[in-house]
Amino acid sequence: MRILKISTFALTALFAMSNFALAGTAVPSNGIAYTYVTSSTATPLADGSTLIRQTTHGLWSETSTEAGFPADKVADCNPTLLLSAEGAMIAYRSICTATDIDGDLFVGTIGATKSDFSDCAWTIHGGTGKYAGLAGSGQCKSLGPVTKDGNNTRSAWTGEYVLP
Repeated sequence: MRILKISTFALTALFAMSNFALAGTAVPSNGIAYTYVTSSTATPLADGSTLIRQTTHGLWSETSTEAGFPADKVADCNPTLLLSAEGAMIAYRSICTATDIDGDLFVGTIGATKSDFSDCAWTIHGGTGKYAGLAGSGQCKSLGPVTKDGNNTRSAWTGEYVLP
């Protein structure tokens, strides 16, 4: 009976420890985002290019769970786009805060220089609560518009978090 109790305790402890990643551990971060533009201001520049400043709001849903964070987050972003005189994207940069159900948030940036976002990359720069000290990076891609006017879009990301 004693061996059975010890074995049960050992298996339970092993299972519990396997569900917690250690600090400094890299774990996958993958997901999909639905975003809508809440404001947009276009400013023509002297060289014919256009600077576009936006605010967006969206739902980011992680499909990987190894980090143990809540899957859904509400994200508010401030994208800036620079378009050439011909309308081609020169640069895209966005800074975002993503907040989970517990009120903890992290700060991330997104950037691209190609109109098709094929070079899109994201970086996490830390946050509050469970995200304090969090780092991470990876690739992102546009999955296209959800509405005809293009103000509602889908995107996906892959990469990894480095746990604090």
